[in-house]
Amino acid sequence: MLYSRPNIFVKKYGGWGPFLIRVATGFHLAYGMIDNIINRERMQAFIKYLYELGVSIPTLTAYSSAYVQFIGGILFILGYYQRTSAFVMMVHFIFVILIAHVGDTYQHLFPALFMLIASTSLFFSGPGKFAIDNLKRKRKN
Repeated sequence: MLYSRPNIFVKKYGGWGPFLIRVATGFHLAYGMIDNIINRERMQAFIKYLYELGVSIPTLTAYSSAYVQFIGGILFILGYYQRTSAFVMMVHFIFVILIAHVGDTYQHLFPALFMLIASTSLFFSGPGKFAIDNLKRKRKN
């Protein structure tokens, strides 16, 4: 009897978990990249950082990374094309970890690792509550 109550609660409010992860992760992604997009000096510093890492096309990589993260963050917040954007972010952060964080300290690795884990979680769970994907699904039905 006592055990069934938490299950009812979790079943009723379980969609809030992916929603909270989605919004927090999306905000972090969009906020972290808006400076690179609107501030030329910040983008140039990012390009220089990638060049120093030995990335073969640092300018293209910097711009694509910044826009992928920014757009992915907005899509996460909205819950729009959730699984597609989560998959793109998973692939992106695998490359980020391999290019910039192999051999790095855990403190420096953690943000990229968290983004990879959050994206993987959202890929499997879907968007949760208050998502455009859910509105599209309801319209179809």
